[in-house]
Amino acid sequence: MAPHPAADDPLLADCKFKLNHFRIKELKDVLHQLGLPKQGRKQELLDKIIAVLSDQQDQHAKMNGFMIGKETVAKIVDATFTKMHGSTDAVATSRNQTDSGHIVKPKRKSDHSSTQLDVNVCCPCGYSLPIDSMTKCEGTQYNTPQHVGCVSIAEKPTDSVPPELPPYFYCDMCRIDRADPFCVTINHIILPVTVAPSKIAPDGSYDVQYFDKTFLLSRVNWEMLQKDEYDLQVWCILLNENIPFRMHWPLHSDMQVNGIHIRVVNRQPTQQLGVNGRDDGPVLTTYVREGSNKIVLSRSDPRTFCLGVRIAKRRSIEQVLSFVPKEEDGENFDKALARVRREADTADNDSDIEVVADSVSVNLRCPITGSRIKTAGRFKPCVHMGCFDLEAFVELNQRSRKWQCPICLKNYSLDNIIIDPYFNRITSLIQSYGDDVLEIDVKPDGSWRVNGLKQWHLSDGTLCMPTDIGSKPDVGFVKLEIKEEPLSENTGCLKLGVGRNNYGKW
Repeated sequence: MAPHPAADDPLLADCKFKLNHFRIKELKDVLHQLGLPKQGRKQELLDKIIAVLSDQQDQHAKMNGFMIGKETVAKIVDATFTKMHGSTDAVATSRNQTDSGHIVKPKRKSDHSSTQLDVNVCCPCGYSLPIDSMTKCEGTQYNTPQHVGCVSIAEKPTDSVPPELPPYFYCDMCRIDRADPFCVTINHIILPVTVAPSKIAPDGSYDVQYFDKTFLLSRVNWEMLQKDEYDLQVWCILLNENIPFRMHWPLHSDMQVNGIHIRVVNRQPTQQLGVNGRDDGPVLTTYVREGSNKIVLSRSDPRTFCLGVRIAKRRSIEQVLSFVPKEEDGENFDKALARVRREADTADNDSDIEVVADSVSVNLRCPITGSRIKTAGRFKPCVHMGCFDLEAFVELNQRSRKWQCPICLKNYSLDNIIIDPYFNRITSLIQSYGDDVLEIDVKPDGSWRVNGLKQWHLSDGTLCMPTDIGSKPDVGFVKLEIKEEPLSENTGCLKLGVGRNNYGKW
C-alpha cells in the first residue's frame, strides 16, 4: 500500500486543519480572493480550495491566465484563519506534542485573553483554544471541554444539520477507557485525532483516503514496552456512535506501521459493524522501535472517526472485579426491594418470570453459565428482576468486551455494574441447597421461598414464623352453622349448633 501523494505534504495538512474550522463565510472569502466561484454547499466550497492546494489539481486552477501557487493559497487561508481566531502562535503550539504525547499549553499573550487560554481544550482537531460552542466530558478522569463542531458530526455527508449531543457526553479518551477496562491507559503516544470521511467519487463510490502520523517512542516508553504487561495499542472509534463504549474501525481499513502491513479488523472490508459487534485494537509492540515511527491508515468510509495510539497496561479479572462497588455501596436495599415489589406486583413478562398464583417465579440460573448464580450482578439502569453471575460475566467480557446486559441486551459499561442487594442475599442464603434449586417464588410484598418448599422468608431473609393455623381457609375462628335435626316428641324446633368438634361431631 503506497501512501497518498498528498499525505506527506505539511503545507496541505496545515491548510486542511485550518479550513476545517472555517464557516461558509470564511470559505467564500477565500474563494473570492482566489477569483473562484462561491456557489455551493460548505463541502463543495471546501473541495474547491483543496483542489487548488492539491498537486493533482494544479492544472485546473488558473486565475487570469496564470497558475495559482499553493503558497499563495496557504497565505490567504492563514490570513483568514488569523482574522477569525487571532494569532496562529497558540494554534501551532497546541499542535506540537511532547515526547510523552501530551499537549503543550499555549503561553499567555495578554491579560484580556488569559481567561480564554486557561481553558484546557483537548479536542481531536488539535486546536487547544475554545471556539464557538463547547461541550464538556462527563468523565472524572479527563473532564476536558471539546468543540461541539468537532465531536457532533452528521452521519451522512449530505446531512446539513449535525445531530444533537447526548445528555451525557463522554470524550474519546473516556470512551476508549470504558470500552475495554481490562486495559488501563498509561500514556497517549498519539492523542486522539480526527479521521476525516472519504469523498464521493464521480461513479458514486467513496474514494480511498489516507491518514498518516509520525510518533516518537522515548527510551522510557520503549523500556516500558519490554515488560509483558504493557502493550502499544492503536484504537479507533466512530464519532456520534449509538454504542459509545466500543472500538469501531472504518470500512476498507488497511494499516501499515513502519512499512509493515497489519490486519485491522476480522470482518469483511465492506461489512458494517453490527449492534452486537466489537472491533479490536491492534497491538503494535512488535512493529515499532525506539525513536521515530510512522503509522499509515487507508480507508473508504463516509463517516468521521477518531484514532489514537496509547501505551496500555493489562488488568486481571480480579483487578476489574475490584472496580465493582461493594454490595452496600452499589444500591440501597430498600430501593432494590421497591423495584422487586413493583415487578412482582405487575407480573412483568420478562423471560425469567412466571406467574404462579399470588407470587411470581424467578429463575436464579445465570444466563451465561446455566448454573445457579453465586454473586448476583446487574446493570444499575435495568428495571427487570433478572440477574447474572458477576464473576462469569466479567470473565466473558475479557474476551468479548461487549458489556451488554444478557437479559435486556442493552449496552452499558463496567461503571454501571452493581451487586443486586436483594437477590444476592437470597443466593447467599441458599448456597447449602443442591445445585438443582434454580427457582424461587416472590410475592408482591418481597417475601420469597424456594420453589417447591412451603417455608417463606421475609424480604430481609428472616424466616416467617410457622403457625398451627394451616392453610388459608382455616383462619382460626369458629364458624356458626345451623343443622336441621328430626323432630322428636320433646322438641318441636330446630337446634342451633355451635359447630363440629375435632372429631367431626356436633
